[in-house]
Amino acid sequence: MKALKVSILTHDISGGTFTNLCIALVRGFQELGVDSNLVVLNATPEELARYPDVSIVTLDVKRTAFSLWATARYLRDYKPDVMLPMPWYFNVVAVWARYLSGNHTKVILGEHNIISLEASIEHRDKPHLRFLPVLMRYVYPHGDGLIGVSKDTITDLVETLKIAANIPMRVVLNPINPKRVQQLAQTKIEHLWFQKREIPVIVTAARLAKQKQLDGLLHAFAQVVKVTPARLLILGDGPLRTDLERLSQELGVTDSVWMPGYDPNPYRYMANADVFVLASAWEGCPIALQEAMACGAAVIVTDAPGGMKDIVEYGKSGLMVQNGRSEALAEGLLKILTQPELKQHYQEQAKRRSQDFDYLNTSQQYLEFCHQVLSASQKTKEAIAP
Repeated sequence: MKALKVSILTHDISGGTFTNLCIALVRGFQELGVDSNLVVLNATPEELARYPDVSIVTLDVKRTAFSLWATARYLRDYKPDVMLPMPWYFNVVAVWARYLSGNHTKVILGEHNIISLEASIEHRDKPHLRFLPVLMRYVYPHGDGLIGVSKDTITDLVETLKIAANIPMRVVLNPINPKRVQQLAQTKIEHLWFQKREIPVIVTAARLAKQKQLDGLLHAFAQVVKVTPARLLILGDGPLRTDLERLSQELGVTDSVWMPGYDPNPYRYMANADVFVLASAWEGCPIALQEAMACGAAVIVTDAPGGMKDIVEYGKSGLMVQNGRSEALAEGLLKILTQPELKQHYQEQAKRRSQDFDYLNTSQQYLEFCHQVLSASQKTKEAIAP
C-alpha cells in the first residue's frame, strides 16, 4: 500500500498561531509514519534551523498573491495525496493551484476563525479582506473536504455566510504539545511581580486588536482592583497598544498593568498566573488558551462565538462568563481570585482537559479525515467508471 503523502500550506514559520499549529501537525504526521511537508512562502536559514526535525519546503515568494504558480509547481513536483491549506486565503490558492497543476491532489480546506465577524469587524477597512466571503462562496465548493477548528466556525460558513459547499466537514480542535509547553513553563521569571507573590497576577496572551476585547478586560480589571489588589499582564503586540495604554491611564490602573509585548515563552507566565483570561469577542480555536490549560492555569473565557466554549467544555474545565459585559468578567475574575478551592478546581480540570489537545491525537484525527476524503473519491471514480 502506497504511503500517504500530506502537505500543509501556510505563509511562514516566523512564529505565532499558524507556525505552532502547522509545526505540531507535521511533527504528528511524521511520527505517525506519514510522508509530510510544510510548505511556506519563504523562510530564513535561522528560521529553518529552529525546526531541524520538520520537512519544510519554501516557495521563495514574498506574498500570498504571488504564490499561485509556485504552489502549482510544487504540486506537480511533489504530488501529495492531500494538501491542507491554512488560513483561509491559502484555501483559495490551493484550490486554484490544484487545477493549474493538473494533479489529483485532494484539497482539504481549513477554517480557523469566525469569518463573518473577522471580515465585517476586524477587516472593515481592508476591502480585499472585507469581501472575502464572496470569494469563498465561489471557491469552497471546489474543495474536497473542510476541517473547522470549532463547531461555530462551520456553522458560520454554512448558516451565516451561506456557503453551499457540498463537501465532507469535520470539527478538529487545534493541537498543542503539552510536554513541551510544561517544560518551557519551568523557565525562571525575573520580573518582580512573580518574585513576591503577595499580589495575584491575571495573565492574558492576545494580539492587541479589536477581536480580543482588551478594552473590556481593562474595564473589568479596574473593577477588580476596587475590591482586591491584583495585577494584569497582557502578552502580545498589535495596532491598539497606544489606545490600551491610554485607557489604562484613564482608568487609573497603569501601575498595575504590564504590557511587555510578544514573548516567545509565555508559558512561564501562564504557569504562574493566578488566572488566565481570554476575553475575545470571537475566536476560532485559541491555542494560547489550550497552552495555558496545559500549564495548569485556572482559565476564564467569554461565551463568544468560536472554540473557547468547546475548549472549556462549556464551563466544565474553565469558568465561562457572558460576552461583552465587563461586569460579568470582573465578577468571574473575583470568584477565582477570592475562592482558593474554586481556583484549584479549575486548575485541575484545565490540566486534565489539555491532554485531549495533544498533537498526536489531533494529527490522527486529521489523517482519519484525509483517508475518509480519499476513500470517498475512490468510490466515486469506481461508480462512474464504464
